[in-house]
Amino acid sequence: MTSNIYDRRRVNGPARSVEPVYIDAIEPVAFPDGLRNDGRSLDQLRPIYIKTGPLAAQQTFSSTAPSGSAYYEQGKIRVSCAVYGPRQGRKSNPRIGSFDCDFQYAPFSCSWKKRSHIRGADEKETAQVLEQAIAPAIRLEAYPKACIDAYVTVIESDGKFATISAAINCISAALADAGIELYDTVASCSMSSDSSRWVADCSQPEEDASSCSLLVAYMPSADEITYLLQNGKSTLDQTEQAVQACTNSCTRVYAVISRYLQSSMEQPGT
Repeated sequence: MTSNIYDRRRVNGPARSVEPVYIDAIEPVAFPDGLRNDGRSLDQLRPIYIKTGPLAAQQTFSSTAPSGSAYYEQGKIRVSCAVYGPRQGRKSNPRIGSFDCDFQYAPFSCSWKKRSHIRGADEKETAQVLEQAIAPAIRLEAYPKACIDAYVTVIESDGKFATISAAINCISAALADAGIELYDTVASCSMSSDSSRWVADCSQPEEDASSCSLLVAYMPSADEITYLLQNGKSTLDQTEQAVQACTNSCTRVYAVISRYLQSSMEQPGT
């Protein structure tokens, strides 16, 4: 007597195999006539929109309302930031305060990587980058035994380095809205290279096709670079050229942030 024995523990393959689909190699992005796909020149930044106090307006009668908040747009990039403090620090220092940052992508924010509601290792690393870029601009000695916390959420991302730059600019606006004493406002810009020329404020496809990316956080009034981050290889002359171009772009971003903060001070209720 024979019977068909079926092993339930074995995963049976399909009856017909299908050839896998391979991802084509990333082709370099071409810039005909020195213009990009969105019509910008190589050194042109995407349009910037800033709004301070959006979270405080929604939590007017709440005890958890932040001290300051900001919403920042740059092209398709959308970032929000809430600043709490100065308040009692977890690690109190009798001489100087501390600045901590929490950075997280929304699950639907990235088209280039699947995100979870749980913070990943790259988000924790980015939070450290933001802390080191912003902390030199804060007068922490004016807040002994206190802690200033910034919570950044990326609503939509279009370029990893460009998103980090937007987060730095958003934190600067939120700190100003919270009334935190600053030496200067930190402005940031990123650039990417295809081994022949540098392109400012790149989108995600442009960053994917580049061989090197660079980010600069800069205080224009103090003429001081607070943070520099580079991914990829470049010569010393190329790096110096990119840093100079980034500082020039940071100065333009700084002018936009300062102009908005000044106008918001002149308008009551904003």
